[in-house]
Amino acid sequence: MSTTALTWQHQHVQRLRRLFGRRVARLDEGCVVVEGAKVLGAAFDAQRHVVAVFVAPGTSDPVLGRAEAAFVPVFVLAQGVLERLADTVTPQGVAAIIEWSPTTLTTLHDGVTTGGFVVVGVDVRDPGNAGTLIRSAEAAGATGVILAGTSVDVTSPKVVRASAGAMFHVPVAVASSTADAVSILRSWGVRVWATAVRPGATVHYDLADLTGPTAIVVGNESYGLDPDLIVADGLLTIPMRGRTESLNVGVAASILAFESSRQRRVRRADSSP
Repeated sequence: MSTTALTWQHQHVQRLRRLFGRRVARLDEGCVVVEGAKVLGAAFDAQRHVVAVFVAPGTSDPVLGRAEAAFVPVFVLAQGVLERLADTVTPQGVAAIIEWSPTTLTTLHDGVTTGGFVVVGVDVRDPGNAGTLIRSAEAAGATGVILAGTSVDVTSPKVVRASAGAMFHVPVAVASSTADAVSILRSWGVRVWATAVRPGATVHYDLADLTGPTAIVVGNESYGLDPDLIVADGLLTIPMRGRTESLNVGVAASILAFESSRQRRVRRADSSP
């Protein structure tokens, strides 16, 4: 660990500042910035390359020992520097630069075509929702996540934080065209289920077959997903008894991902001798 506290003007601090604030800098360097010891620990657990760690004065956490054991530079920041840099109102005392960049759609091929499932978020604008979608998909055992259309920048520190480190454990791809992404999935033999709120030819999510190669497509927080924009194999709905018209996209994605996981678990149990 460095013994000299780095001030605001130091080159390492300015690099961290650029990565916190500029998407193009993160993409150019193939890095993201994480905040908090828990998310940094998740990066270590996933065997991601940790470039550097920065700590506020007086910070002590076991994850710093992991960093030093891995010969990762650990820099102490001068008083108040992390507060100026951090994306949160109350910084957690630890920030780090991690090598990470979105994967390609083709990288998801083997995982989904061998019986896995992917969650596709379309025009997900809120960083918290995008992070929740990634976190729930990974927790449910998804083999990949796709953020499509005009979705939020997946390298945003807010998305990284909301994913709680899950993005280091599951492949995340970015697709500017939702239609193209869905077309590729269907060309692989993946069954595409799109969510819909409006009445029509929809299937209750717990009655749909979400086993086998599957893509679950969920839409924007405000207006949901327009099934007319993509060619889907079926439309899913989550029935609600209350007056709420629709669910938060992160919540909807979580329900559907865990239903797919449940069905797969039941199928394995039924097929076991």
